[in-house]
Amino acid sequence: MKRILIPVDGSQHAVHAVRAMLEARSYDPVEQVALLTVQIPLLAGKIGRGLSQADIDAYHQEEGEAALGEARALLTAAGVPFTSRIETGAVAETIARIADEIDADEIYMGTRGLGSVASLFMGSVATKILHLTELPVTLVK
Repeated sequence: MKRILIPVDGSQHAVHAVRAMLEARSYDPVEQVALLTVQIPLLAGKIGRGLSQADIDAYHQEEGEAALGEARALLTAAGVPFTSRIETGAVAETIARIADEIDADEIYMGTRGLGSVASLFMGSVATKILHLTELPVTLVK
């Protein structure tokens, strides 16, 4: 049975990845799902001017919880065991690192998160993941 990592950002593309994994488990059993949301760091003194590090940490936690919400609800309703975690850092690199840490067998992820304009400037997270990991990656539209 597999351990699947699903990075989520609250977008419908991420929710589609969760649904695709749920559909696939009928022929490819899943032992455990790990949901991961990666928050882009806000640094005190830059964007977070006037905010304490505690305020910034609370913001990341709140945004992370919101991003995990619908994916958690789907997995709970389906009775699939899962863990969830909120990380802060470079998105693709953090996803690849966590996949290694949890000894994931596969990554399911949406093809878009922030939107096409953001991806022009940031590059595609999905493309970066394909280069950073040897794991199978299922990309879901």
